[in-house]
Amino acid sequence: MAQTRKLFHCHFKIKLPVCFGESLIDQCFELLEKIDTNYNSYQPGSYFDNINRQAGNWVRVDDQCIRMLQTLRLVSELTQGSYDITCMPLIRLWGFYSQVNEDVPTLSELQKTLVKVNYRSVFINGNDVRINPGQEIITGSFIKAFAVDKVVEFLKAQGVTDAIINAGGSTIMALNDEVHPHWNINIPDAFVHGQYPSRITISNQCFSLSGRLNNHLVIKDKTYGHILNSRTGFPVSTVQVGVLTQNAFLGDVLSTALFTVDKNEAVHTIKKMKQHFDFNYFRIEEDGNKISDTCF
Repeated sequence: MAQTRKLFHCHFKIKLPVCFGESLIDQCFELLEKIDTNYNSYQPGSYFDNINRQAGNWVRVDDQCIRMLQTLRLVSELTQGSYDITCMPLIRLWGFYSQVNEDVPTLSELQKTLVKVNYRSVFINGNDVRINPGQEIITGSFIKAFAVDKVVEFLKAQGVTDAIINAGGSTIMALNDEVHPHWNINIPDAFVHGQYPSRITISNQCFSLSGRLNNHLVIKDKTYGHILNSRTGFPVSTVQVGVLTQNAFLGDVLSTALFTVDKNEAVHTIKKMKQHFDFNYFRIEEDGNKISDTCF
């Protein structure tokens, strides 16, 4: 038994044993819609939208926002700022929200915009959050995964031990029991549409995938991926990153963060991350070179 609906700018699919009935899936989507309304930076009146709209002022948020921001800040520290949730001005500058973009930003434009991008300027005081004027947080790298985790919590509370949640193909969370010990996941080719050259099995885990094949700009015949190094202001040459974690939020954050890191810093950064987080990964560069844990 499964349902698919459009949420968080992607197709969200939930599959459960038929014995639980359609009403439980409906409740899951109601929960997802509530999280979208309350936390998605694209939703007017959400916590993160209020932070953005009231930049320069303190905004009261809930405990879950604070916990997310604390983890996000640590990941930004570990990547030396290449991963930064205040990168929205850079994304706009590159034209990822424009119908047409014919020119690469000039160095002057990049320098003026980079001044607005600084995770250290996301200030926390108890349950109050403030960013500097001109800054803007984007939740795209973590909010749908946060929602997946909340659905998993809800399903477990209802006694569900066998389920899979697929958010856009880039966040896939599995619940497993002895009757159904694992799910098979096909990993898409980093360079060729419609090809799935490898497969992994997951059990009570999340597989998170970041890639540029389906999300990029072409400016004067050159392809630029949608994930930027927020320290330099330029799209990175990484092609694909996959991460295995115990929860979806961390998986999506780490897959994006590892994507942003310059290839010369990748191995060192991964070592630092593994001192704080439990995860497995693979990363594929523009030239096809791959680094990974043995499970990949």
